[in-house]
Amino acid sequence: METSKKDLQFFVILTYVGFYIALGLCLVIVAFGVSMESMSKYAPLIVSWVSLAVLMIWAKRLLKGSSRKGFLKGLFAEKLSIKWILISIIIPSVIFAITVFVLSLVEKKPVGELVNLNFASYPLMLIMHLFMGPTAEEPGWRGYFFTQVSTKKGILKGSVITGLVWGLWHIPLWLMEGLSPLNLLIYAISFMGAVIGVSIVMGYIFGNHRNLIYCTIIHLLFNFLTGLVVIDQHSLVMVIAINAVLYLIAGAIMIFISKLSDRISKDVV
Repeated sequence: METSKKDLQFFVILTYVGFYIALGLCLVIVAFGVSMESMSKYAPLIVSWVSLAVLMIWAKRLLKGSSRKGFLKGLFAEKLSIKWILISIIIPSVIFAITVFVLSLVEKKPVGELVNLNFASYPLMLIMHLFMGPTAEEPGWRGYFFTQVSTKKGILKGSVITGLVWGLWHIPLWLMEGLSPLNLLIYAISFMGAVIGVSIVMGYIFGNHRNLIYCTIIHLLFNFLTGLVVIDQHSLVMVIAINAVLYLIAGAIMIFISKLSDRISKDVV
């Protein structure tokens, strides 16, 4: 399955348009009495499915030479590896731990005051985050868009381009955070840095190990663990900024390891 540049543009435009339509419906619900604070928590559960919906509705044009079932099955073509499952868990977990540690030093607060320790709420939060992002977004952005772009541009460029397009897709959700102009600017830059970093990590894993479960785990833990931090607006910006630095470092490490592996493979041959 090879997609033209026009088809990729078609996918992106429709996904953006669909996002705004879905978000508009959420704002209509707010107009009928639902608080903006509540809607900001649940809107992603609605709008995150847009990319997959576009892909499935326009499958005949976008999935040339492949059926919907064939495309979805191909996203999990490679047998799962315990090693890569653990790596997919460890990366966001370590970044979360470092983020909370740094935040604790800056805020001069014990970790217990910065993290939601209501363990009973975790199962529901995990389920919500699973359907609020990874399950809905990964087939379209990683499985389709990244795959097509990386085929032409390579994994690194494909990851960065996907991160940019995917990240900017979230702009309306940034505005729902209620941040001051300065904090919003810092938040936007940090968010894009974090998204590009995590996109590189997921790109190298998915590009070399064709199973979307790895990306789903990373995306899920990225959202879930960030949601565990109990923070105000100032701390929110700081958490995203720390995440940006750490995920970009993780992405750089992934690039280095990939190039080193390629070099070793060539030397062996």
